[in-house]
Amino acid sequence: MSYLVLARKYRPKTFTEVVGQDVVTRVLCGAIAEERIGHAYLFSGPRGTGKTTSARLFAKALNCESGPTAEPCGTCERCVASDSGTEVDVVEIDAASNTGVDHVRDLRDQAAYMPLRARFKVYIVDEVHMLSKAAFNALLKTLEEPPPHVKFLLATTELPKLPDTIISRCQVMRLSPIGEAEITQRLDHVFAAESVNAGDGVTSELARRARGGMRDALSMADQLLALVGTEPQIADLERLSADGSIDVLESIVEHIIGGDRAALVQSLPRVEGGEGELLGGLLDYLRGCLLLALCGAEAPMLSSFQQSKAAKERMRERGKKLGAQRLEVCLQELLHARERMRQLPAHARLIIEVTLLDLCRPELSMGLAEIETRLCGLEERLVSGAPDAPRRAAPIPEPGRTAAPPTPASDPRPPAAQPRPVPSSPRVATSRAAPETPAQQARPTSNAEAWQRVLERLKQGTPTLAKILMTRGKLVSIGNSRAVVRLSGLTDSERTMLQDSRNQKQAQRSLVEVLGEGFEWTFEDQAQTRPGREDPFTRSVADLFEGRIEE
Repeated sequence: MSYLVLARKYRPKTFTEVVGQDVVTRVLCGAIAEERIGHAYLFSGPRGTGKTTSARLFAKALNCESGPTAEPCGTCERCVASDSGTEVDVVEIDAASNTGVDHVRDLRDQAAYMPLRARFKVYIVDEVHMLSKAAFNALLKTLEEPPPHVKFLLATTELPKLPDTIISRCQVMRLSPIGEAEITQRLDHVFAAESVNAGDGVTSELARRARGGMRDALSMADQLLALVGTEPQIADLERLSADGSIDVLESIVEHIIGGDRAALVQSLPRVEGGEGELLGGLLDYLRGCLLLALCGAEAPMLSSFQQSKAAKERMRERGKKLGAQRLEVCLQELLHARERMRQLPAHARLIIEVTLLDLCRPELSMGLAEIETRLCGLEERLVSGAPDAPRRAAPIPEPGRTAAPPTPASDPRPPAAQPRPVPSSPRVATSRAAPETPAQQARPTSNAEAWQRVLERLKQGTPTLAKILMTRGKLVSIGNSRAVVRLSGLTDSERTMLQDSRNQKQAQRSLVEVLGEGFEWTFEDQAQTRPGREDPFTRSVADLFEGRIEE
């Protein structure tokens, strides 16, 4: 006698046996009870969640001799034929192997004939997203207005691949991944029926590895029983597959936190071909760490996690150590790695190793805000650094005194290549408000200090203007009674505020209070700067030789 796998042996025979899809089953049962049965239904969801099973149960409920009924008897000729798969009026089509327009035309022609024995002729089309564009077009009219004795039940794992014209003609039933608790409960029932004495945690670990798919859970259970018999233990799951155990995941995350790259490589499972499962486990685990760290163990979205209280506490601590920002970056990098693994399956092992090694380096997995902060600090050090620092800004002259141009001894470049003060141009906003006499104070010793003191004074009068200059501006140079500030990334409202005459006067007043009389602002908006004409070096050369720049 041939063996019937658990996934087929324990396939639900009634709507009440369907696990984890209460909304879908209630809609289908309600449609029958209220006599609101549609002509086309589309079942969408991940693999192993009950799409085809729900379609078969619906067909059985429609054709039961005592129906249509939400609770088919299971004993009449129609129910028995449906359970055994021999019902001639229920036609199952695999769209993956029948993708052409000719197959759909045959289906359309056959739909015109009345059913032989049953009440309805039901077409169950699995993986319907695999049909060609021409096949979809041939199906449209029949799908929208089929004969009254025909029902279409479509199933797909990739709803976005279906044309909107098909989706709009169907009632869409969205099946979600099944929770670990429900899978565990179903596995306990199956093991009890099979006289399997499983050790503690076996069914919950199978449920965790299934990641929402009941069929996957039952298939792994079949493999486990074939490997060790009727008394499986949690350690036997490691023998079956070491690619997704909770111990392996915890070890990997610990090495990421500690930055121990050598230990991380050694902790990766040796089983080739399990990289996809390992990556999926890491995504689930790090997501759990993030949710536990942010929301606590009682958050509703954590109801599917079947880890013990101690395991959840360890996940929460790891989430806090990594931080929400770094966890988000880790999840994004792992998602990108999964896409690369799909494109280059032969290099899956290399891809996941390189990705995890990068995650061990905090500087490569930090957020944009932290990167911006560090770059600003580096920029500050370059501006106020040693005399040989690259691109060092010109020294600040004495207040009210014009700085002398650099001599050949201090600048080895020829005179034509030496920078000169930037003259004003039509595209450079220059404030020339009459300066006020500033209070006597110590002169700034660097451009960075001068810029900071100007911003601090602006904060006292116009904090919004100070914020714009702080976030969008960069002090390029101070020399010859001119302070040049380069602006980038300005919004229209920010640009309008900078062009306001009152704001320019306030900015000029703050500059004079810090550097002294005679100094004025020059704002360079990079978004309005054209190459050549507005380039500071080009303008300095033109000023040096008393020339003009032509378009």
